[in-house]
Amino acid sequence: MNFLTNYKYWLFAAIILHILVAWFSVGHYHDDEYAQILSFAAARMGVDMQSQLMWEFEAGVRSGFQPLVAYLLSEVSGSVGISSPFIIAFFYRLLSASISLVGTIVFIKVIAKDISSKSVLKWIVFFLLFSWILLFINVRFSSEGWSTSFFILGYGLFLKANPLNVQRYLAVGFFLGLAFLARYQVGFMLFGLGLWMVFIHRINHINLSYILIAGLFTLIIGGGFDWWLYGEPTVSSWNYFKWHYDGLTSLSGGISSTAEPWWFYIQYASVQLIPPITLLLPIVVVVFWLFFPLHPITWLTIPFVFFHMCFGHKEMRYLFPLLPFVPVMFGMLCIEVNEKFKFMRYDFIKYCWYSILGITLFVNVILIILTISLPASKEVALWQNCLIPIATKSSSMLLVLDENDSYTDPMELNLDFYNTINLPVKSVINENRIVKIIEQHPYKQILYASRKRNRSEQLDDANLSYTLACQALPDWILKININNWTSRTSMWRIWLVTK
Repeated sequence: MNFLTNYKYWLFAAIILHILVAWFSVGHYHDDEYAQILSFAAARMGVDMQSQLMWEFEAGVRSGFQPLVAYLLSEVSGSVGISSPFIIAFFYRLLSASISLVGTIVFIKVIAKDISSKSVLKWIVFFLLFSWILLFINVRFSSEGWSTSFFILGYGLFLKANPLNVQRYLAVGFFLGLAFLARYQVGFMLFGLGLWMVFIHRINHINLSYILIAGLFTLIIGGGFDWWLYGEPTVSSWNYFKWHYDGLTSLSGGISSTAEPWWFYIQYASVQLIPPITLLLPIVVVVFWLFFPLHPITWLTIPFVFFHMCFGHKEMRYLFPLLPFVPVMFGMLCIEVNEKFKFMRYDFIKYCWYSILGITLFVNVILIILTISLPASKEVALWQNCLIPIATKSSSMLLVLDENDSYTDPMELNLDFYNTINLPVKSVINENRIVKIIEQHPYKQILYASRKRNRSEQLDDANLSYTLACQALPDWILKININNWTSRTSMWRIWLVTK
């Protein structure tokens, strides 16, 4: 399939959308994206760290791959006079989007040969390029996003129709190795794909050795990344799996002590992606496995899904590397089921199916608009739009409410990578503590942050004067203040406080 010819306008629109999402969807989706990549990189950059590095740094269980990329891109940006961490973070997202688009194009060219219906293929391509969840993930400088992009790139290169040569086999091993370095859990997908290569595809042993050699070479490079990050010879992948094994076999249960039920992913995948069509997702996945037992997608998804269903601690992002395969599974299964049972000849079923697609498209458009309109991280948006502009005008201090003394909320807002002005960040257990800090620092401008419900009453009780400086949600949303809901909502608020 000549993708660039048949879908050139779609590709152009997808590029524009990815750029828009990369620009407007500031910050990180999950704390790990910051704490285990940007925070590690910031420490290596020599940033004055107010917050402690996550325990994973001392344990040496995270790959140095993405922190090194962040470090190098930051150094290159600085060499040409770009020092704003927000612009540099945009470059990270733009790089992520570029890698994902290349991987998606290669992936589409490969899966097209499995799709006998042109109309179904168009739907698959549409959701691969324009589904809100893939747009959102594709621009994230996260382990989930990068592992997904590199995996489908390696998968696509291996299954391309034209004969493979040595260079292609080496490239397959290299990109699959990068997928593993980005996120070690992808190893279960690699395991399944490897079994398919050997037992179903019956790959030549020499060609398999090329893939393995390139993959091993990538792992050796990854060891160099780890050495750079931790300052000593480290194999973070080994440390990571050993840590999980020790946790699962310990008397305390380790991280498995926070176990969610096995059906956690069935529920969340159905409602959190693009309903209503994803309500069918759990059924589609299982039926796809039954209808296509020899397909590589079946072989790579089964071990990955079953591991995560059995593993105690569950988060929806853990299954993100499977998302590009979801439209393909839907499309192939629709064609197969319709050919066997001729469901689409019944007007009622046809009407229901088109209604589901129509509602899904509408929901997807709304979610794309929200993805572009809202920051991925409200904390990063507060630094960009509020804290930095205010604190640069005069010597300031940021106080963050921490009622239970857990440091959870202050940690969320204490982002050293973005704190280029070295704004001191301190925690307070209540508003009365602010009075003492003002007395100790009479010449500092005091900023007070809380994401509890409106703290105006507590500030009044402490006899403090205050002005609301900013809130986490955009002004256009806050203006829709029906029944004064903003005063009762838990969200970040930042006040300028004086005695």
